[in-house]
Amino acid sequence: MGKVDTKGVWTRVSVDESQFQGLREPGTASSSGVRVGIRWGTGGDGEPSGYDFTGLTGVDARLDGKNFNLGIFTHYNHRVVVQHSQFWVYLRVTVDFLDEGFDHTFILRFRHDETPNVPGDVDDRVKLPIVDEHDIVRVDGAEYQVTISGFRDHGGEGEVQPSFPNPEGSIKRVWLVARFEPIVEPGS
Repeated sequence: MGKVDTKGVWTRVSVDESQFQGLREPGTASSSGVRVGIRWGTGGDGEPSGYDFTGLTGVDARLDGKNFNLGIFTHYNHRVVVQHSQFWVYLRVTVDFLDEGFDHTFILRFRHDETPNVPGDVDDRVKLPIVDEHDIVRVDGAEYQVTISGFRDHGGEGEVQPSFPNPEGSIKRVWLVARFEPIVEPGS
């Protein structure tokens, strides 16, 4: 294991960027780390929908292939009108290995399904981020495959899921979970 700090920046979306706020903006400090947010849509209550990612400081990054919490992912689900009901949002995450003196950056891609709430409220759904399957990190001479495992309820150590629903009008916080799996050379 090693201590890491994590941070993120929302870098782009798969649709017209003019509909979004928060792209490429620096984060704001919070009690657990640096929070970055992206927002979209307009609604009757004046609140946009959106995502936050809050990086962590001094977290133990497991190097044994087991899951660890990479950061806090928050979805703000408000009744909004947007041009596209489905889109991708990209988050650049940097993991700073404090004991090793280097960092590793990778891109996460979140698929968002913004549901029409007619005739009644329908949950939005956030799906598993996709990471380049060839993303490798080298720590202390060993290679590890970077895997984003999914989401886990923020309140506990529950099962990791590839997606989560969020009821209309709700704010849902979950852990974004990752693992570094050792790459074993054949014959070793």
